[in-house]
Amino acid sequence: MSIERRRTSSGAVRYGVRIKHQQRVVGYKTFDRKADAEAWEREQYRAIQFGEFTPPSQSDKTFAQVMDEFLRARVGQVVPHTWRTDRDNLANTPRTWATLPISAISESDVANHLTAELRTKAHSTVSRARTSLSALFQFAVRERMRLKNPVRAVPMPSGDQAAEVEDEVNAFTDDELSATLAAQTQLNPWMAEVTEFLSLTGLRWSELRATRVDHLQDVPYPALRVTRAQSDGYAEKGTKNRTSRRVPLTARAHEIARSRASGRAAKEYLFVSKTGKQLRGNLFRRYVRWANTAPGHTIHDLRHYAASHWLRSGIPVHQVAQWLGHRNASTTLRIYAHVLGEAQEVAALRHLDGLTPVRTESARPASGPTINPGTGSQSGLGISH
Repeated sequence: MSIERRRTSSGAVRYGVRIKHQQRVVGYKTFDRKADAEAWEREQYRAIQFGEFTPPSQSDKTFAQVMDEFLRARVGQVVPHTWRTDRDNLANTPRTWATLPISAISESDVANHLTAELRTKAHSTVSRARTSLSALFQFAVRERMRLKNPVRAVPMPSGDQAAEVEDEVNAFTDDELSATLAAQTQLNPWMAEVTEFLSLTGLRWSELRATRVDHLQDVPYPALRVTRAQSDGYAEKGTKNRTSRRVPLTARAHEIARSRASGRAAKEYLFVSKTGKQLRGNLFRRYVRWANTAPGHTIHDLRHYAASHWLRSGIPVHQVAQWLGHRNASTTLRIYAHVLGEAQEVAALRHLDGLTPVRTESARPASGPTINPGTGSQSGLGISH
């Protein structure tokens, strides 16, 4: 008999249900009422018949328990940066989920969580969080903790944000970059050249750290081969799009690179500290007092400066995309659309300025404030400047 009646030490009656499949027990659960035990038994055997059975020992695991198992399983399967992103995204799920059985979290729960996140975060940030959540539930499906992945049934909400925060570019202006380089050169000329080189090549910080002396080429033209990347605190790996590229070097960029390569072994890092150690972002920022010499900007904004400068100089967008290491030009177009539209806007403004409207005395207003054409200030309003 699969349902057993027994008494607990306190004298209460409990009904235990053993679910058997292929002559072995695959599930066990106890109930206060016999009717509940019978209903659950029927449900489990129906699930076995249709291939939908999940062992109670698995499906009853809480979200927090599954998250721990998932993160342990991911070690070695993904790069450290991805693992850390998954950990942070999952830690940001609703606190109420932690004690819920993994099988109890519904599609509505997922949709509500994503919608709430979009109120304060960029669409792409929440989309990445959705990817982490989907990976966890797929792990739960594979481990027979639940039947379906609820995230797959929930499309990414559009959210209220009119602009994509992460796509906004905060590139240095020419004046800002000149001021930054002048200030950093006074503090630390060796490190100031790092800032200048990044602004000339558009390299990511991780790519600069991993560049070796033998990545520098002189023929048929001065260039730098970008093949590896290494973020601070992580192991070296391939570039972001897993392909290598060549970035041409202007005369000044080539001069900086050649001075760093002089007398160095081929496999040594090209850009190092004065003591010969690999660059680290926190120390670099400290050496050049980044917060004071480049207020309001990040190191990554130097990459944006390079891309914007290239596009304004007339370099074709597909060529800029190749130098930046984008998979295709559509990424470059999306990020730097405002730069590409500047030329058309300037031309349109010049056209409008050339269309001088015909003004006659009769067209002037009989009374009211007048505009001083030299200063643009209004008279007759009692406003002083």
